[in-house]
Amino acid sequence: MSTYPKPPEVTVTGYPASSAPPPPFTAYPYPAPPPPPYAAPYHHPYQPYQSPYRIFLRPLMIIAAAVLLAAGITTFIVWLVIRPRLPEFSVSSASVSGLSTDAQSLTASFDVAFSVRNPSKKAGIGYDGVEAAVFYGGDSVVKTTLPPLYQGSGNTTIVRARLVAAGTYVPPGMVKGIADDRAAKGTVSFGFAIRAAAYFRSGAWRPRQHLLTVYCDGVPFRFANSTAGVFSGPQKQCKVDFV
Repeated sequence: MSTYPKPPEVTVTGYPASSAPPPPFTAYPYPAPPPPPYAAPYHHPYQPYQSPYRIFLRPLMIIAAAVLLAAGITTFIVWLVIRPRLPEFSVSSASVSGLSTDAQSLTASFDVAFSVRNPSKKAGIGYDGVEAAVFYGGDSVVKTTLPPLYQGSGNTTIVRARLVAAGTYVPPGMVKGIADDRAAKGTVSFGFAIRAAAYFRSGAWRPRQHLLTVYCDGVPFRFANSTAGVFSGPQKQCKVDFV
């Protein structure tokens, strides 16, 4: 068997080979500095413009609302303690004299006495701007003004009114209705009404005024002759509205 000679070993001198890749090429002779740390963007929230007048008025409105609320609560508590009640009205007596009519006018004098009672035990009641009126069939015959009135608690007062119609224009249907009632039944029913600005009072407490309206419907007058009639009772209770 033939043999081949072993090649001689060659010794190489120099630097050992590096396993890391060469650095990237840059114009800067040294390695590039690291990038700065990432910072989140800063957003400025939108601030709407506020008028200085609005800023000034807002606390005033809050204070005013608080004062009104406190006043309302105080009034309500006082109302519960005093417990004012609506007044009671009734027609105690009435008469008409000198009644005459023609095609479109009426002449008559009405004298009426109202019994007015204040049932409240802890509050008086006052009436300003008092007006009284006479009606027939829903139509006004005559009205007049009455003096102011004040009643203490539990008080009953007789209020008298005289209402005079002198040739007052009235609808033709009213003239015929009065004549027919008087001829057929000997009685004619009139209605009375009272309007006033009323208020309760207890010591220094006096709330706002209210519109008081009193209706006394169907008060019968019996006629002994063609010109004079009388309401002789019993007392006619009236409806009272308080707004």
